[in-house]
Amino acid sequence: MYEKLEVVNDIKKTIFYLDKIIVNFPRTEKVLKDKISNTYYEVLELIYFSNLLDVKDRIVYQKRIISKIKMIDFYFKMALDKKYISYKRYLKIGNYLLNIIKQLYGWIRYEKSK
Repeated sequence: MYEKLEVVNDIKKTIFYLDKIIVNFPRTEKVLKDKISNTYYEVLELIYFSNLLDVKDRIVYQKRIISKIKMIDFYFKMALDKKYISYKRYLKIGNYLLNIIKQLYGWIRYEKSK
C-alpha cells in the first residue's frame, strides 16, 4: 500500500529489511530482538499519529520519533559489537535510518515554516 508520506514508505521498507536481519539473532538475545521490533513498530505508529495532530504537537512527536530511531541505531550497534551483524550490514542499516531522520527534520522545518 502506497502512502502519501514518503517517510512512511521508507519506514516500512526499513522495517521489512530489519525484520529479515533480527530473525538471525541468537535465541539468547530475545530481549534485544524484542526491543528492536517494538521500537520500529512504535516509530511507524507515531508517524501515523503525529500526522493527525496540530502543528505544535506534531513537532514534539516528530522529535520523539527521531529519538526512537536513534535508539534503533544503538540497538544495532550493540548487535554489531556482539558480532550478530556485519559492519557492512550495520552501515546499510545506518544509511536507512539516517535517510529517515533527514526526512523527519525536513518535515519539522516545513511545519515550523507554516
